[in-house]
Amino acid sequence: MRSEVPRPVTLSQTDGKMARLEDDAIMARFVRDYLALLDERVATITAQLESGNDLTAHISLLSLESTSFMVGAKELAKIAGLLRGAVERQRRHVIPALVMAMTKEAVSVHQELRPADH
Repeated sequence: MRSEVPRPVTLSQTDGKMARLEDDAIMARFVRDYLALLDERVATITAQLESGNDLTAHISLLSLESTSFMVGAKELAKIAGLLRGAVERQRRHVIPALVMAMTKEAVSVHQELRPADH
């Protein structure tokens, strides 16, 4: 029995346009939700670090890192990754500066990603 390789899906021009519009709407909603939760996420991570809850902070930082990258907030993703690494390696002396950088960059991300109509 011979297995056939599926052929690529080809959308009509109209279907392709509709798919792009749907993708744009989904991404816009994702960015809106990301921004709505960003300040709370940063505050939660800060509190987790201050209370010594490294495992939960690590998970929260990984989530912030990945979602920031997905919305194009590459600098915030980089800072979250550095902070996550510092937590993993128990490099407590660099954590306060990274938390401050994360907080400051979150403000910049709000300004960069907020919808033009606001």
